[in-house]
Amino acid sequence: MYTIDRSELQSNVIVNPSMAREPLVSRHREQGSILRNKNRRTISRAEQQFPVPGSLPKSKAAANRSAQHPDGRSLSDVAYARVVDMLRSRELSPNDVILETRLSRQLNISRTPLREAIRRLEGERILERQKSGTLVVRAISIEDLLHIWQIRILLEGDAARRAAGQISVRDLKTLRASLVNMKNNGNPTPEELRAVGRDLHSLIAQACGNPMLAAIIEDFRKRTQLLTIRRVPERAMKVCEEHLAIVDALLAGDGDDSKTAMQRHIEGVRAYTLEKLGAL
Repeated sequence: MYTIDRSELQSNVIVNPSMAREPLVSRHREQGSILRNKNRRTISRAEQQFPVPGSLPKSKAAANRSAQHPDGRSLSDVAYARVVDMLRSRELSPNDVILETRLSRQLNISRTPLREAIRRLEGERILERQKSGTLVVRAISIEDLLHIWQIRILLEGDAARRAAGQISVRDLKTLRASLVNMKNNGNPTPEELRAVGRDLHSLIAQACGNPMLAAIIEDFRKRTQLLTIRRVPERAMKVCEEHLAIVDALLAGDGDDSKTAMQRHIEGVRAYTLEKLGAL
């Protein structure tokens, strides 16, 4: 009988033991790679269909992060400022319906930052959503206005006292020149009055040394400006005189006079608005 020697079999069949294991290891590696790729594709499809709340596809998230106005502000801040300007200029009035698509075209800004701005204005209760789902400019009641003016008289008077001697003389002289020019011309436009008033009140709030106080003042000023009351020429001239009194007190560095002039100005606006509302 012929017998096969074990060493002969090994030498004929298995030349190198590592070569025998290599195809098996290679197959395992290949299968593992296929499974990992498949899992990646499965996870990717799941993320697309069921994204994590608050997350965005990478391309959109990157676009939102990089989307900025040339002045460095985010597009949502730009959209917010533009809507507020429309409210101040009466392009948007109390009870007006907010149509996102139309507003996006009108402001020439995409809907995503506009939607963020709208949510912010809703949170501030400047816009409100009705039971039907319609978004409107919130109307301010007389009671609300009375409360706001009471707060403004106290806060802005104190801010003016604190700001005396803290504002750039150059800035104050620039404002004074604008006010004198408007007064001499005899018929300042509402836009001119709003611009100078905004600059003066903002300078005082920023110079009062209290950022929280400044933010509160800006919020309440914004709310009172939402009421549509057209100024007659006589009141426009009075506003110029009131603003000039505030600027002169600030230039003199007199905190008490600055406080008095500011409170007299806000009280004048309050009395005028209530008079006009009573005549409606």
